[in-house]
Formats: sequence, C-alpha cells, structure tokens
Amino acid sequence: MDKKINNMRKVIFITILFSVICGNVFSQTGRKLSESEKQVFEQKMIAQSKKIKTLQCNFTQTKTSSLVTEKATAKGILLYHSPSALRWEYTEPTPSTLILNGDNATLLNKDGKKAGNEKMFKQLGGLIINAINGESLQNSKQFSTEIYEIFNSQILVVLTPVQKRLKEFYSTIELKIDAKTLLANEINLNEKSGDKTVISLTNKELNKEISQKKFEY
Repeated sequence: MDKKINNMRKVIFITILFSVICGNVFSQTGRKLSESEKQVFEQKMIAQSKKIKTLQCNFTQTKTSSLVTEKATAKGILLYHSPSALRWEYTEPTPSTLILNGDNATLLNKDGKKAGNEKMFKQLGGLIINAINGESLQNSKQFSTEIYEIFNSQILVVLTPVQKRLKEFYSTIELKIDAKTLLANEINLNEKSGDKTVISLTNKELNKEISQKKFEY
C-alpha cells in the first residue's frame, strides 16, 4: 500500500513539474500566431518598413561567450538610409565605424582609416538592414519564420536560417518588435557555438534628414 502511495506521489510530482516547466516555456515564448495571423502581421510590418526612409537611434550591443565569463558590451549610434545604406558607429569602448552602402562595406578605425576584417561586420550590418526594411520577413530563401505574441505589447519574430552560409553560423535570429510602431526594439543573434549577441535599439527617430556623406568612405 505504501509503495502504491509513493508511486502515486511520484506521478503527481512529475505531472506538476511538467506543468510548471511547460508553463515557463509558454510564458517566455508567448502565444504563437496562426498562419493567417502571421501573414497579416508580416504584411503590416512590410508595409510599415516601406515608409522608413531614414532611421537613427542609439544601440547597446552585448556579447555573451561560452569561453569568457564576462559579457562584452559596446555602445554606439545607428544611421540607416533606405534602401541599403547603414552607418554602424561604435562610440565605446573602442571607437570604430562600419559603413555599408549597397554591396560595398568598409570598417574604419577611430582615425577614419580602413581596419580589420570587415566580412563578419558586413554580415551583421546586412542582418540589421534586413530587420529594418522587412527583407528578413520577405526572403523565405534565407529564413523560416515563427511569430509570437509576448509581454509588454511586443511581438517576437524567430528567424531560423535555411541558407547554407547563415545556417552554419546562426541557430536562430530573434527580433523583438514593438506591436504599435512595428519597429525592432531588440535583435538577438544566437550562434551555433553557443555565443549570443543582443542588440538593443533605443531613442529611435524616423525620417529625419541624414546627410549622404555619413555613408561615404
């Protein structure tokens, strides 16, 4: 009899534990949009992105590595000009600037001279441009997409790479979108290695004049 009671207790405990775990997963991920809801959201976001001629904002970039205990944090200013010009300027801890203009990209040091391997930064810049102009949602050759409603009036867009080059490097890319403005508040880059880069975008200003010289080098 005691053995049966103990077994029942184990079953009840496992059931409760399973419910708690599932509840936590759901609360973190949110409600997944149905296919029809997903299409409506994508159409709205793509339509909104077409209205963006320029964007300027501050960013904070935090990198977590499986090999290093301390997080690496950098801050700076983002300037975007439709359709494919980006100035990604780090102001701290080490000043440097990535400029993308069409298919051309360069990385400049604090003295304005070309520096370092720009290939990785070009990929990062391309992902950011696609998050702004809606290309990441339209290009099914690069990503498969799942969309969730989450807390604080935000929408979580989970992009899973299907393109070979991206698939080798990233497991998922997550965009946290403001449900009202349909602008990204946060971009999470989850690497295959276990490393993670979180980019927070703040103080966003839309369609203010930005000199084309900002995108020249």
